[in-house]
Amino acid sequence: MIYGETETKLKNGCTLVVRNARPEDAEQMIEYLRTTAGETPFLLRDPDEVTFTVEYEQEFLQNRQENAREIMLAALVDGKLAGNCSLLSAGSMRRVKHRCHVAIALYEKYCNLGIGRILLNTLFSLAKDAGYTQMELGVIEGNERAKHVYESLGFKEYGFLPNSLRYSDGTARGEYFMVKEL
Repeated sequence: MIYGETETKLKNGCTLVVRNARPEDAEQMIEYLRTTAGETPFLLRDPDEVTFTVEYEQEFLQNRQENAREIMLAALVDGKLAGNCSLLSAGSMRRVKHRCHVAIALYEKYCNLGIGRILLNTLFSLAKDAGYTQMELGVIEGNERAKHVYESLGFKEYGFLPNSLRYSDGTARGEYFMVKEL
């Protein structure tokens, strides 16, 4: 899916640009994935599990642009990658093609600037345009800041999976499942 670039002034005075993540962003994206995986326990992987090659990531990003029902957006603050978000189809079968999954993460230093809300509101519009009527996401237990943002944007909790993530120290966290009707 192709998205036209938008520009917004953030509450700290910086400029946010939201656009498609592009193949030429591959190296930055890989570094971003490694860094954010180390900044928070709320993502699905550890930094050492980010093993994508630049070529693989370039192909992945190109495929997101060519897919009419999926997208990955990049958030750039004053020209630097701050985070990304994606919209992924739940499938092409008639019974599930109304559903899509949302994923979002930001570098810690760019949190609390309103970027997450801007990205999610952009995805709401794109999801409707693509024919989706239901958005779904998971939020890891303890991530109250994200859960609050999702609830304020209309997501409702519909379930909880205990021990969804197990960490290398043996501890675990559950995952809340949330849904938003479009």
